[in-house]
Amino acid sequence: MSEQRLHNFYLPPFKAAVEAGADTVMCSFNAISGVPGCGNPETETDILKREWGFDGFIESDWTAVAELRACPPKNPDSGPCGHGVAADGADAARVALNAGTDSEMVSTNFVDFGKQLVDQHLVKMGRIDDAVRRILRVKFRAGLFEHPYADVASAESKLMTPDDVAAARWAAGRSMVLLKNSGGTLPLSTGLNSIAVIGPLADSKADPLGPWSGRGRAQDVVTVLEGIRAAVPAATVTYVQGCDVQCDSTAGFPAATAAAQAADATVLVLGESADMSGEASSRSNIDLPGKQEALAKAIAGTGKPFAAVLMNGRPLTIDGLDATAPAILEAWFPGIQAGNAVADILFGKVNPGGKLPATFPHSVGQIPIYYNYEPTGRPCDTSVKWNSRYIDLPCTPQYEFGFGLSYTSFTVSNLELSSNTMHRHGAITATVDVKNTGARAGDDVVQLYIHDPVASISQPVRRLRGFERVTLNPGQVKTVRFTLDAKDVGFYDNSGRFVVEPGAIDVYAGDSSSAALTDSFTVVP
Repeated sequence: MSEQRLHNFYLPPFKAAVEAGADTVMCSFNAISGVPGCGNPETETDILKREWGFDGFIESDWTAVAELRACPPKNPDSGPCGHGVAADGADAARVALNAGTDSEMVSTNFVDFGKQLVDQHLVKMGRIDDAVRRILRVKFRAGLFEHPYADVASAESKLMTPDDVAAARWAAGRSMVLLKNSGGTLPLSTGLNSIAVIGPLADSKADPLGPWSGRGRAQDVVTVLEGIRAAVPAATVTYVQGCDVQCDSTAGFPAATAAAQAADATVLVLGESADMSGEASSRSNIDLPGKQEALAKAIAGTGKPFAAVLMNGRPLTIDGLDATAPAILEAWFPGIQAGNAVADILFGKVNPGGKLPATFPHSVGQIPIYYNYEPTGRPCDTSVKWNSRYIDLPCTPQYEFGFGLSYTSFTVSNLELSSNTMHRHGAITATVDVKNTGARAGDDVVQLYIHDPVASISQPVRRLRGFERVTLNPGQVKTVRFTLDAKDVGFYDNSGRFVVEPGAIDVYAGDSSSAALTDSFTVVP
């Protein structure tokens, strides 16, 4: 990738983590412009340690140092190897240590060859001292010398306290995103006589934990079925799975449609199993697995009201579900209080206020798709053959970054800038009013974006520079304030140098990346 893309797009979240106090950073398996992460002196030493002043240590990912080696020519699949920037284990240790890697996970090349490399003057003793000093510094900060042994029994006794459970329920509900709600399908009435709960994830205890669940235990999970039964104890709640997550058979569909037909309303819980997301779980097709979409269509065919709940760890392509389901709630993998948190939203105890942190495409063919793309000389125009477009898809996504609905409504208005000019070393303030125009209290996330229309390097059409989640009662108005300064309007050039160029800056405010409220100011020398 280009130097400016590395600095402008990929490094900022890592820099923010370091500034927030992260003590360890992991070098990754992948390569940047052909240089593997654990053998990259630019990212590890020049940027992280020198430019950012990081004084913690860099840990390799699992066997990532060994994977710097070339594969044996007669058996390219033997053992951890692959990048081919080192001849053998000793050479891999040399490359990683000199690049700035301080600690090696799982593979043992540092231990096996470290003394040899120092004796051969291939690695300086000062580099070893630096790595040891960094690791010891973090251990001292963590109090490992004062308290070297963990009291496991005491720690276990502090898990799953009432406060923990309440926090898990609150966090899960707060993170869910209402994608669709035609005709006020949601919230469901707690006075319903009967509800059908259908779908491969409706009564799953393991999957709501998602991948990398740490000490999460399936037996502690409240399923969606259990959460709904607890929320409406007087109702008759019928459960039919319909199919498993892979959903390669329609044999269970008749029972599912019969349950939906007999109920006042149906909750359909679809999505991915936990092991379909996370590390080593890439999917080439990000539709709902198997025949899950057909199950939704069958439920829709009953003509009875229903809402779809999604559990998944990535954006999915759900055009078919969007065309079928009157309401869609994106629940992600909600954790131990999954069912209670979903029920809180389905029955209106909690008003959804989450926004999408990623773009949902219409089709896998639209990927990569993201809100902060660079402009082109031939912007999308589906009526012009030679412009940037698809012949079978719109240019826009299914659901854009920052999108999310509520059971109430909001308006964002009165974008005002404190000045129409900003000195390149100064700052200006942008304010907007957000008003709850509906009939119940709810949350909105006000978002501020900018665009630099004329720059020495083509700039993204939108750059998110601020956001704030606000809770408002019906009719309540709040003024939200954002400060913009050099770090917001500047960018890195292809020498890795941060520049702030004079010229106009367009500002956009709203509650998604399609925000249309706009103003502008000029950066002056």
